[in-house]
Amino acid sequence: MKSIRTNRSDGKASWKKFLLQKDDGAIKKLSVEKIRVLHIFGPNFKQRFGGPIFDWKYAFSKWDDPSVEHLVWDDGKVESALHAFNFDMNANQIMSTRWQRMVWIFLLLFSLRKHKKEYDVLHFHVLLWGGLLAAAWAKKNSIPTIYQSVLQGSDTPEPIKQEQFGNLKLRLLNTFSLIIAISDQLKMDYINFGFPAAKVVMLMNSVETDLFHPLGSLRERQLIREKFSLPHSDKILLFTGSIIERKGIDLLTEAFLQIASDHPDLYLWLIGPVSKSENASLNEDFVAKMKKQVSAAGLSDRVRFEGLISDRGDLAEAYQAADVFVFPSRKEGLPNVVLEAMSSGLPVIVSDLPGLKGVVESGENGIVVPIGDTGALSAAISDILNNNVAVQR
Repeated sequence: MKSIRTNRSDGKASWKKFLLQKDDGAIKKLSVEKIRVLHIFGPNFKQRFGGPIFDWKYAFSKWDDPSVEHLVWDDGKVESALHAFNFDMNANQIMSTRWQRMVWIFLLLFSLRKHKKEYDVLHFHVLLWGGLLAAAWAKKNSIPTIYQSVLQGSDTPEPIKQEQFGNLKLRLLNTFSLIIAISDQLKMDYINFGFPAAKVVMLMNSVETDLFHPLGSLRERQLIREKFSLPHSDKILLFTGSIIERKGIDLLTEAFLQIASDHPDLYLWLIGPVSKSENASLNEDFVAKMKKQVSAAGLSDRVRFEGLISDRGDLAEAYQAADVFVFPSRKEGLPNVVLEAMSSGLPVIVSDLPGLKGVVESGENGIVVPIGDTGALSAAISDILNNNVAVQR
């Protein structure tokens, strides 16, 4: 097998010209010197900071094209994108309630109607009724709209069709001028369903390569391990993300238990919310079940449920402290954590997610295992630990 090579991605660096190059014609017809793009992220988005929020925070900080002005709508208030994203991302995550979402829809539609002449393009980052209705309103008022699709099997046409009022949602979704998919597979899901190919384009997520990068020496890694109280000489498997079933935590835990006796120096480090105080929507029973399974196997000293690390600098160091990154998720779009791990120089083991096709090639720059296959996952981990795969950090 060829050596695993890592690379870096900065997909949105060219997005500042994207509006004028990739659309169905509505945006190209704009005759203004400066295009004003209003980004709409959804209710309570400053307390729901996942991969997409970090991704756009980084992208906004890198854009310097004076011909495009990026604005953010935040529950009735409009700010420059840089100012809107200058908030504390170390706070605990809070989900919006149904009442908050209803108020958000009303405020959004009222605000757009009142200020419709102030924006040239509306860019929606969530697929809520407010966004769908606003897109239909915008089309009636000749305002180009963009929707960004990020989650395979969730916000793509086929699963939307299965939802309540799915056909209505699809008709409204088709009113968008442009749909951005974060992977080729997401793009093809729309096209295969019947959306015009000219309306759907692919734009990968970006990575903060100035933050997520390989270490210069083993000594630096030892210092980081001391900081986190990690074993100095163990091989550390790292997972970052929500500690939920969809992310395959049960698969990773089972795979670790299967090979733990063969690799006594193996250590599993799980970084992500473990309580509702860190993520209000978390299933704490699932987390407790995973901990109980580890404890029953007598391996609590070799599996660490870290909890949320929201400081980006600390998270970057966590990648640098690890040896292998494992992401056995069952459903994703294009997970930023995989790109961050690759940018940090880690070999990655991932499930065969459609969104990662063309990003991780098994035997080229990672190992890809079938979704839900614990045996293949444990074998892939052992292959790297036994040096059956040459790894370049």
